[in-house]
Amino acid sequence: MFGAIPVAMTFYSRMKMPKAAKYIAIVAKDAKQVAADMSKVLQVEIEVEPGKVEKSCNSFGLFSKEFLHRHGHHLLGTTSTLFLLDIAFYSQNLFQKDIFSAIGWIPVANIMNAIKEVF
Repeated sequence: MFGAIPVAMTFYSRMKMPKAAKYIAIVAKDAKQVAADMSKVLQVEIEVEPGKVEKSCNSFGLFSKEFLHRHGHHLLGTTSTLFLLDIAFYSQNLFQKDIFSAIGWIPVANIMNAIKEVF
């Protein structure tokens, strides 16, 4: 439980921290927010030039056809790969004792005690 305290403090400080000006300028294209953040950091008044502001045109939502058209293949490929990895990984951990007993690497469970199992 004590390990959650530094994580919570880091999370809180990261949520209060402004985003990088370069990210906001390039990705979000919000010059007003960039000017406000840089004014806070540099403690100098910065004004926005209205002629140089470009607005982002991402008008599609997360569950829209446009999102599915643009990112559907990536999403399907990632989820199916992770699903198959989970099947292989967790089934191996679940059935490892049965597989190792069948091929003779460990003795059958009814003749093996706890100390032999540890070794």
